[in-house]
Order: sequence, then C-alpha cells, then structure tokens
Amino acid sequence: MGCLNIVQKIRVEEKTMKQQEECTFDGSVDKHGHPAVRNRTGSWFAGILILVNQGLATLAFFGVGVNLVLFLTRVMGQDNAEAANSVSKWTGTVYIFSLLGAFLSDSYWGRYKTCAIFQAIFVV
Repeated sequence: MGCLNIVQKIRVEEKTMKQQEECTFDGSVDKHGHPAVRNRTGSWFAGILILVNQGLATLAFFGVGVNLVLFLTRVMGQDNAEAANSVSKWTGTVYIFSLLGAFLSDSYWGRYKTCAIFQAIFVV
C-alpha cells in the first residue's frame, strides 16, 4: 500500500506540474475566471490589429495635415504662412490631447475605455 500511495502522489504532482506549465505565470485569467491556458489565449492577431490600427491612424493624421494646408490656402484663402501656422496649432492640439488622454487613462477611466473614447473622437 505504501508504494501505491507514493505512485499516486507522484502522478498527482506530475498532473499539477503539467497544469501549471499549460497556464500562464502572470496570474491572467480567461473570460470564465479560470487560469489562462497559454495555447488558447493571446496570439499575433491582437498585435497585428494594433499595428494596422496605428499605421492607418498615422496615415490619416499626416494625410489630414497635408490636405489641411491645401484647404486653407485654396478654399479659405489664407496665405502660406497663415495656413502653416493654423496647421501647426492643429498639430499641437492633437499632441496635447495625447497628454490629456494619458492623464485621464491613468487617473480615472483606465486604458481601454480611454482608447475607445479617443478613437471615437478621432473618427468624428
């Protein structure tokens, strides 16, 4: 009987070690509250989605900046210096909102809610 108990203890320890190796070590959980399994959580899909989103947002930002100069000079009738000054103010405002977003994210709303709100504002 003693040998049988030792074998059972070894099997339980091996099973526990195997479960620990399958799960993440940082304490993250899945949507059901169980320890997250490495093979089923996380992938490159989220990283690719973030990179594509950032690339498209940067492309849109610089596209708007260039077209804003053309709009201000041709449609609004501003001279080049005045249009460049207006675009500079617009760029500064965008960068200040980044700092405001960081403050709101760290202090009140949290990362994901702040990103969602500012992405909605950016689209509008």
